[in-house]
Amino acid sequence: MDSSHAYSIEDWLVHTSFGIGQIKGIEEKSISGANVQYFKIQATESTFWIPVDRVNSEELRPLSTSLELQLAIAILLRSPKAMASDHKMRKSDIRRIQLLNTPEDMARLIRDLRARQRERGELGQEELNAMRALKQRLVEEWSVITGEKKDQVALRIDELLDNQRLSAEK
Repeated sequence: MDSSHAYSIEDWLVHTSFGIGQIKGIEEKSISGANVQYFKIQATESTFWIPVDRVNSEELRPLSTSLELQLAIAILLRSPKAMASDHKMRKSDIRRIQLLNTPEDMARLIRDLRARQRERGELGQEELNAMRALKQRLVEEWSVITGEKKDQVALRIDELLDNQRLSAEK
């Protein structure tokens, strides 16, 4: 993904911590006596501000393209990969994927965590929280890209993961 992107009001962004949001304006705020311009970004359940001069940071990226979304969907249908047996390694992998913040990486981790959940019957709380958060982020981004309702997208992701499992069992 191109990290040198010029953003405008009404553009959609994806932040590694705050998720999907749309730029609603530019506001100047005085921080420690210095005036700094911020993008005001409206997310589903919150508003966050990113300094205009930091929009090219690794924490922020533009909304994915339809092609990138299609790649993520294809990944959901592929056979899952076994995750590390060591909890600390899995935790490190999860954190790395969260920082990468791409639909393809999110889809891969969702798929692999779902397979681990089916195999073991449950996930640790951290893994379960990560899977839920990544799925929610993928649902929101997919919804913005396609215009589909979030609940329909969530069902579609579950269907893709179930179809992938059924294909693997045949």
